[in-house]
Amino acid sequence: MTTDLSHHHTRTLRLLDARGAFERPWMRAAFRDAPRDAFAPDTVWVWHPDDDRNHPVARVDDEQRWAASVHHPTEPVVTQVDVGRPVHADGTGRLPTSSLSAADAVLTTLAATDPDAGSRVLHIGTGTGYDSALLCERVGHADLTTVEIDRTLADAARTRLPGLGYRPRVACADGERGHAQDAPYDRVLCTASSSRVPAAWIAQSAPGARIVTPWKSTLQPAGLAVLTLGADRRVASGRFGIPLTFMDLRGRRRTDNPLPRVCTPRRWAESRYGTSALPPDLLDDFHARFALGLQLPGVHAVRTLTPDAAPAWWLSADAAWAYVCAGESYQWGDRDLATEAERAYAWWLETGSPEEFESGMTVDGAEHRTWFGSEDGPSWPVGP
Repeated sequence: MTTDLSHHHTRTLRLLDARGAFERPWMRAAFRDAPRDAFAPDTVWVWHPDDDRNHPVARVDDEQRWAASVHHPTEPVVTQVDVGRPVHADGTGRLPTSSLSAADAVLTTLAATDPDAGSRVLHIGTGTGYDSALLCERVGHADLTTVEIDRTLADAARTRLPGLGYRPRVACADGERGHAQDAPYDRVLCTASSSRVPAAWIAQSAPGARIVTPWKSTLQPAGLAVLTLGADRRVASGRFGIPLTFMDLRGRRRTDNPLPRVCTPRRWAESRYGTSALPPDLLDDFHARFALGLQLPGVHAVRTLTPDAAPAWWLSADAAWAYVCAGESYQWGDRDLATEAERAYAWWLETGSPEEFESGMTVDGAEHRTWFGSEDGPSWPVGP
């Protein structure tokens, strides 16, 4: 006999109500009518810090724990690891590859997308089908196309969604290529992160369309680009919204930090010594980190501690690194990363420590650039 899990859904609804998470009346109705547990697989995954692995939580073994994970209002639940094949012999997984996004994050992206009833919507990243169901509640089944690159996930969504009364078009394809058959779209919502906006999304959108996608730099993985397509259907521009962190698009996974490759004992011995004005909390402020990420495309950062617990930062790029701690720096390679970071941080302070929302991005063909204040303000090219 299946346990009644409605109290989990009701509790999450009330918590989100108290947080003001339902920015539009239709969002609350959609959330109410589409319980998250109906879209979750029977096994979800929970990360354990003691062994840095994702452990399975099966509904049949502990339904209440499973339901509490699925219905958590502010935490995502991992629904697939290692592309469906857990890499460890004991059944635990290493890399999360699909998730049921946190409820508050889902509502944030829906509010940013803000589709009208009857809007034609392209949704990238079907996953379990939960976001697609909420969109169906707003725009209707016939006007939603949802794309999933993973065959297993797409097939499961094709079965799950109609069984729950939702019948959007579910395509198994690379979401970066959009879905030209149902274009043009009034809204494009991607629920996976990327550092660039694929040209296909712009080409398949109608004039005035809104494109919403989680956005990242190598320095800062959290962001949300909310762009509007111009009348020429060529240039899309807009400000960054409430920052969110999502799993990467399969073809846009964040590049590994090059530090282990470029920093060797020999290169440490060859490094250049200098002083640094960078404070120890350099990148602890989210908005500072976001601003530096715009100005230093391709640069990675890692916070660490010295043996006496003093904070230190490693900055690294493909052919350079810098170690900054307590007013000192050690550097190697073809760039002066410590000075670059000092200049970017000084700009952020001199500009009044602006928040992420004061910056935006413009996409014009293959050219992507971010900017501060307005499109005519200071701007920086987006990395590959």
